[in-house]
Amino acid sequence: MEIHWEPTDAHLRAIVAAEGAEAKLALYRERILAPWAPMMRMMGPMFRVAPDDELGVARAWGWPLPDELDAAPPALAALEAADAWRVGEAALRAAAGRFPGYTLPFDRVEGWLMPAVPARSNPIGRGYTGAVDFTQPRLVCQYSEPDERNLRALPGAVAHEFHHLVRLRVFPWDMQNTTVADYIVHEGMAESFATALFGPEVLGYYVTEIGADDLERAGALVGAALGRSGFDVIRGYIFGDSLAGASGFAKVGMPDYGGYAVGYHVVQAFLRRTGRSVEEATFLPAAQIVEESGYFA
Repeated sequence: MEIHWEPTDAHLRAIVAAEGAEAKLALYRERILAPWAPMMRMMGPMFRVAPDDELGVARAWGWPLPDELDAAPPALAALEAADAWRVGEAALRAAAGRFPGYTLPFDRVEGWLMPAVPARSNPIGRGYTGAVDFTQPRLVCQYSEPDERNLRALPGAVAHEFHHLVRLRVFPWDMQNTTVADYIVHEGMAESFATALFGPEVLGYYVTEIGADDLERAGALVGAALGRSGFDVIRGYIFGDSLAGASGFAKVGMPDYGGYAVGYHVVQAFLRRTGRSVEEATFLPAAQIVEESGYFA
């Protein structure tokens, strides 16, 4: 597989060095916006971005904008100091190499690392997040406030998003018919893949920081809603009530990131009970994972 790790640090440094607003915007269009343009057009309505607002989705994602790049963002300098571009690329290569004997649904993958603006980033996201491009095999990990704890999670975040790229092509999503079961397995499988590669130290806060009572409550809510569908519905069972109001989906009484935690424990139960590897499980449907896990029995 061809691995491409985008030199976003060099792109942003070039924009910082450019003189004048027009030059900065031109470079930003070419190096930052153009590769993501199809995904941004897709996501624009979700963020209520006007069609003529070319920076709207980048703003919503928390990315620094051209007029904020007169100097290097603090997150960029911190990521550079941590050698994060090398770490991220190594993690992507490791993730792509975990499927010997399997035919993956793409032969090229692209990885991005972006600094983000803290004021426009998820306030409960521990300073980092990840996402995939639904239109092509590309992932991004981004950091608003890099620190020792969340930088340690970078290899796992890259592996998590790479796994999403694979599974989304094996089991494509229909935003109206994808179920809560599909979504919890999607997230739980990606996190299980990450920890299989890099160990428990990369396990996300959305699993490690949930208390026993909240995990029990989350499990009960998910177990009663496994067949529910509709993107604005299922997100409530994944992300929880704290993000529901700001993001436009319904509150269901879910603790923060409760669906992530439940999904991870469902997949872990499946792997223990069946003896299958997470790579093998990647190609199995969510309904089978849930049933054979015994988690909701």
